[in-house]
Amino acid sequence: MSWSLQRKAVILIIGLVVLLAAGLSTIIGWRSGEDFKQQVGDSLAETAHLMSSRLDQYMWGRRIEVRMLGELSEFKSGKNAVEAQRVLELLRTKAPSFSWIGVTDQEGRVWAATDRILVGQSIAQRPVYTEGMKGEFIGDVHDAVLLATLLPNPDGEPVKFVDISLPVTDSAGQPTGVLAAHLSWKWAEQLEESMFQPMQERRQGEIFVISSQDYSVLLGPKKLMGKKLELESIRRAQNGQTGWVQEEWPDQGAFITGFDRSDGYLDYPGLGWIVLVRQPLAVAHAASNRLQWFIWLAAGLFAVIFAGVGGLLFRAVTQPIAEIAKTADRLRFGSKEEFTTPKGIREIEVLADSLRELVHSLSVCEIDVSQLEGIAYKDRLTNLPNRIGLDAFLSKAQARVLRNSEQVLAILYMDLDGFKAINDTLGHAAGDLVLQETAKRLQNCLRAEEIVARIGGDEFIAVLFVEAGKEKETIGAIATRIIQEVNALIEIDPVTTAVGCSIGCAFWTGTEDLAIVIKQADAAMYQVKKTGKNKYEFA
Repeated sequence: MSWSLQRKAVILIIGLVVLLAAGLSTIIGWRSGEDFKQQVGDSLAETAHLMSSRLDQYMWGRRIEVRMLGELSEFKSGKNAVEAQRVLELLRTKAPSFSWIGVTDQEGRVWAATDRILVGQSIAQRPVYTEGMKGEFIGDVHDAVLLATLLPNPDGEPVKFVDISLPVTDSAGQPTGVLAAHLSWKWAEQLEESMFQPMQERRQGEIFVISSQDYSVLLGPKKLMGKKLELESIRRAQNGQTGWVQEEWPDQGAFITGFDRSDGYLDYPGLGWIVLVRQPLAVAHAASNRLQWFIWLAAGLFAVIFAGVGGLLFRAVTQPIAEIAKTADRLRFGSKEEFTTPKGIREIEVLADSLRELVHSLSVCEIDVSQLEGIAYKDRLTNLPNRIGLDAFLSKAQARVLRNSEQVLAILYMDLDGFKAINDTLGHAAGDLVLQETAKRLQNCLRAEEIVARIGGDEFIAVLFVEAGKEKETIGAIATRIIQEVNALIEIDPVTTAVGCSIGCAFWTGTEDLAIVIKQADAAMYQVKKTGKNKYEFA
């Protein structure tokens, strides 16, 4: 008794449903991974914003301290260096992030400073003085110059400062000098450690402070300090955006990066520092990867079970179908045999019978199609390809040139000279003989892989493959030979006649429209007609 394919398909669907369930589980795992990545990104963006805010708040506080210091009478009078020195030392004690504080006279010479460093020396050429004389100045992070060897540096790391300066004025409001302060950049590192060390240890996160001037690293891992970064997160932060992106870093690959740009605090405008907080993408995906591996393990277990069961069930279906396929494959390579009808499944029996009838019908049709193709693609008079045959050849020729950049396609547009006179004097039958003989001569001038087609009347197009760089040299020789062959006398009993040949040449390299190139060859041929005939010319 034959089973219906529908009954077997029901069993197949059961197996597919199980596989679909595994697929859905995979999608769920992926979706959960994306959600987790979103959570991590939002957390990193929030951290970057918090760090940016704390940096601005800290700078605002130090700026207020310097402002208040500048209002003290000890600095406005400019006479009591001892008292001014005491006040500076007191502030530095209360705010150790100030590495150096000093006050200058109007010419830029320091007359009071912490630890008396640079007292009596001029800082008139430094931006902290030149900009401070103009008004309140806050400079970006920079390397120490004058103070590099004068300040204690136990860890040996390069000393970096942030400058704050403002003009000191007398009771009349006239500037008498500059109050200048250098904030050690160590305070930013300490701020980072106190706020975010737990996050770094737990999530392998890293915090960067980037200069908005040249995108160099002001704060971050030692191996990246001072290096300029080109990242999507930096570009977005510079445009005023806050958020996170997934991006490739130059040192370690893929990261999720939260970003923010400092925009000041209260009346402090900020220095535009860009804060980045990154975490390796692998860490962000770790939890979702574990879930996906569990889902894949479960799905794999079920797949093995159902594959075994399904294989036994489908064997009865696949064996007869495989036999039909083998027979069809042998027929494709010319074997003469018929499909056998397998027994047991009704639908496959019908399929085998139908294929047997189809093969017989196709064999009959193949003969008819071959005959029709010969009629459709050939010119009946000369047996050369016609326009349809030419178009079919051009499609293959274009593909060949595109595959081989060392070849170009040469188009020779040819028109016989003096052919109309033969028709008028000797008759159309003689003209047909001339066309047939000319077609043979043209074919003899070309290689087997090339083509010459009659496209109407006494017009022909030849398509040749030539080496790039030698187009005109090669085609010039071939065109000369064609003209010589066509010019040879033609015997038409009882007379002898001859025709000329005007040729226009153009080349297709694969970049232009082939139809335009053919028109260019046609135009070159008509130019030959106008200037003497029976020669060739390049477009």
